[in-house]
Amino acid sequence: MPRFSLSVRLTLFFSFIVLLVTTTLSAVVFYQFGEKINQQIERNLTGIADHKAAEISNALLFERTNLLSWRASSVMLDVVVDDLDKRINTELVNLKHYYQLPGDLYVFNAAGVLIASTQQNVLKTQLPAAWQTQQDYSLIFKHEVPFINGSVIAHVTELKPPQLKTQGYLVMTHPWDDISRLLAPNESSFALHKAHEGNQGSADLFTANGIQTIEINDNFPEHPSWVFDDIRYLGSISKSVSVGDFSFQIAAFMPEKLAHQPLLELTQNLLLAAACVGVPMLILVGVLSRLLVTPIKKLTATIRTIEDSDDLSIKVPVSGHDEVADLGDAFNRMTTRLGELFNKFLVVEKELENLNLNLERQVADRTAQLQDTLIKLQSAQTQLVQSEKMASLGQLVAGIAHEINNPIGAIYANLPPLEEYIDDIKSTVAFAQSCADEAGAQKLNAHMEQIDYTFVTEDLEKLLSSQKQAANRIRNIVLALRNFSRLDQGEVKTVRIEEGLDSTLQMLHHNYKDRINVETDYALNEMVECYAGELNQVFMNILANAIQAIPDKGSIFITTARINDQAIISIADTGTGMPEEIKKKIFDPFFTTKEVGEGTGLGLSISYGIIEKHQGTLTVESELNRGTRFIIAIPLRLIKDA
Repeated sequence: MPRFSLSVRLTLFFSFIVLLVTTTLSAVVFYQFGEKINQQIERNLTGIADHKAAEISNALLFERTNLLSWRASSVMLDVVVDDLDKRINTELVNLKHYYQLPGDLYVFNAAGVLIASTQQNVLKTQLPAAWQTQQDYSLIFKHEVPFINGSVIAHVTELKPPQLKTQGYLVMTHPWDDISRLLAPNESSFALHKAHEGNQGSADLFTANGIQTIEINDNFPEHPSWVFDDIRYLGSISKSVSVGDFSFQIAAFMPEKLAHQPLLELTQNLLLAAACVGVPMLILVGVLSRLLVTPIKKLTATIRTIEDSDDLSIKVPVSGHDEVADLGDAFNRMTTRLGELFNKFLVVEKELENLNLNLERQVADRTAQLQDTLIKLQSAQTQLVQSEKMASLGQLVAGIAHEINNPIGAIYANLPPLEEYIDDIKSTVAFAQSCADEAGAQKLNAHMEQIDYTFVTEDLEKLLSSQKQAANRIRNIVLALRNFSRLDQGEVKTVRIEEGLDSTLQMLHHNYKDRINVETDYALNEMVECYAGELNQVFMNILANAIQAIPDKGSIFITTARINDQAIISIADTGTGMPEEIKKKIFDPFFTTKEVGEGTGLGLSISYGIIEKHQGTLTVESELNRGTRFIIAIPLRLIKDA
């Protein structure tokens, strides 16, 4: 008949109690938090759908607003007066490029004939039936026309001066492929539903395997789940969004497995919490069992006596026929055997301890040496690769700058003669007016009015001024590229530090132009002996980190100064700053606070090495939520090695 000791019975009993309590608590917590998580999932899906609908609506409303404003422009009124020259077509091309329109613009006359367009080889085309409208503005949803490849969305408005009949039509198209790109699935899939009375009908669902049609009706919020491509999804639909008289909705679908990931994490956390509660309780049961079982306490006392006296001849008193008695007999046999081997064991143990200590010491020393060597090799390899990359970048950028500089130089050189030629033409016309008789002057004036001479001359001056500004802008960009990516980066050169800072800011301008104000205070303005290309690399790393440290709007302050025989460069930002524990590690190789794939942790480490190469110092001052300041100090003249 099997025997169960008291300790076993106590352990089983209390284990059952602990299991029951933890299971009950976990079930209650899972139910309460599970409901909240499901509600949050539904809110998140609705928010995603509303955001995507707003994104598409904003794009269409932007085009609608521009279209209604362009139809009132002076150029569009040329359709009314039948002054059909190239200016209408030029205006359409300029609008498309300036506003970066994804589609094309078309102007039809009152007879429905295409007279101007940003699409080539379609003039004289008849107004498609889908675009014929009697309304001031119409948005025609996804459709096709003969002279356009693929489906489009079209904005159509009448060219109708006050108190007059319709003189023509202005049409802007938006490629359906652009809408498809906005609705392309990422973590979520989207369906576009053209809303109308009853909110029933079909919708185009964009999935990884293409576009499929689904049915949407008033019961959409009550639909428990959807199955597409053998994958179960949860769905939510946005509020109805209108553009003119056109309304639509966006339905967002998220894989049920991904959406319920928080529930799985909650279950794992509950299991972990149950384990954290159960294990200590089981340990407590073991402690109580030892206190309640007297025979075990007697055995323990005898064992302690043997331990204190080192006398293995002491035997454990054995009584009864339970587990404790079996343990006592086994212990007595063991002590007898141990007594015989004890002396030999002590000798062997001492030898093993000495060998183990020596081996651990040798292994620790060797490991430290290998780690130090590995770090040095990794740092050297990283700096070598970075140097090669900067050299290649310098050669590439210098070549591009040279190729751009030649045609820009030609354009820039042709501008002054062009100004003189325009002045000569204007003076010649004025001279002709003064020399002609009355009949000739009338003909000349009539011809000048026909070609709109005053507008042409004024517009020529504006165009020439615009060309000058564009040429200057390109020359400045080329100069910034050449200053930043110096081919002499491996050589010591005497340069102005401020030029390198301005070139770096020019390179990074697109990253901060709309949200960060850069203030400079250049008080150094002296020639400094340095490795110019590598120093520009330091400026690039520090300024790029400063821009990333400002999450929204902020400022960056750059100052240069001379203190004794050193050039001091300070770069400060109003970003998030950093705590003391991170500030101590920022120059360590491979240390980064960025997400995996966004940074290597080598930028500041390499920068620190470059400044040391310049016999200078790179220090940082930072306070959490108050910003960061990097201070670079390098000698005006490098000290040559003896």
